[in-house]
Amino acid sequence: MRTYPDAFLARMRGQLGPEFAAFCDALQQAPKRALRVNTLKTDMAELSALLDLPLAPLEENPDGAPVPKTFNPNATPLHAAGLFYMQEACAQAPVAALTLPDEPVVLDLCAAPGGKSAQLLSKMRNGVLFSNEIVPSRANVLAGNLERMGATNAIVLNGEPHPLCERLRERCDAVIVDAPCAGEAMFRKDETAVSEWSPEHVEACAVRQRAILEDAATAVKPGGQLLYATCSFSPQENEQTVERFLERHPDFSCETMRRLYPHTSAGEGQFFALLTREGVREPSALMLPKSDRVPAWDAFSEQLNPQSGAIRLLKDGRVLLLPPLPLALDGMRIVRAGLLLGECKGSRFEPAHALALAGRKTPLRRTVDLSFDEAMRYLRGETIARDAEKGYGAATFRGFALGLYKASDGMLKNHYPKGLRLLK
Repeated sequence: MRTYPDAFLARMRGQLGPEFAAFCDALQQAPKRALRVNTLKTDMAELSALLDLPLAPLEENPDGAPVPKTFNPNATPLHAAGLFYMQEACAQAPVAALTLPDEPVVLDLCAAPGGKSAQLLSKMRNGVLFSNEIVPSRANVLAGNLERMGATNAIVLNGEPHPLCERLRERCDAVIVDAPCAGEAMFRKDETAVSEWSPEHVEACAVRQRAILEDAATAVKPGGQLLYATCSFSPQENEQTVERFLERHPDFSCETMRRLYPHTSAGEGQFFALLTREGVREPSALMLPKSDRVPAWDAFSEQLNPQSGAIRLLKDGRVLLLPPLPLALDGMRIVRAGLLLGECKGSRFEPAHALALAGRKTPLRRTVDLSFDEAMRYLRGETIARDAEKGYGAATFRGFALGLYKASDGMLKNHYPKGLRLLK
């Protein structure tokens, strides 16, 4: 039997009243699992058929579905192809509640590992997402997850909330604060969250959350939305934090506030509040940056389907495809801007893994569709014996890109990133 801190249980007894027994029963159950369909690449019906797994929409998000505890995402190449993201059911509810205009500017302020940012990109389709994570190692994980989802219009940042929100002052149609919290809704799946819990830790989280919300408000344009979420149950971190914020910011009003618990939902639990700033939300003025001339890229791009955006050559030789932006990016702590196309090495261009995965279908015209066994071997970093036109192409499974190969002498040399490869 799992045990939980007495002070936590005492507070929840008073908080839930007659529902407390059902809540305690739920805490003794195994964590519930769910995925979110990446609608940038597929839809629920197609994914269900591809996985040979009946998927039913979640109440919390129609693009999400519960999966059995035995489901192993790494047992199918479709996970590496970015067709779905393993995301707890309740964590999908906040972004599902957002309403966004055409070509929005959105800031996800505390974004790693990337579940809500990936969901935002599916919801946005166009516009630009500033996806920020203050911890450098987590920011790299965030960039990798968005890359797998096929993102082309995200700017991944590694910045402090205050200067970033000042830089984006009143430019954002929506700002998301998935706040660092005491993680009470993670108790069933994370023993560390249980061991680190204390009333003092809860209060410390609330203090930090209030500071982050103050910064986040700066970036919300008139008529824009501020989405605040935690995976905790404490009133200090949730209702009280929102109430304090509204007292300090009378130009914001609460549109929606919801609590989800493990005994009343398909997931582990979540709190979120959707706040709206008074005023009329004007369309964002997005401008396409000036393109750099990159002869090596120009030559290589003849092998691709046309791509829209601005080409930017960095000093280290990397080449990016930038989306339309609301402001210049100078001075921001950027991990990844737009789509990484590849790298110039003298007059030669080497494509990036991100290019192969961009969008629903890969932009590369040369593709080799692999069998299941070949695809799993490819994901382990093995060379595949197949005849193909010499040069770079995309290795695909069921038509969806897994990554790059370079064909030569009847072999597909493996260019799947070493850090992503599956263990044998």
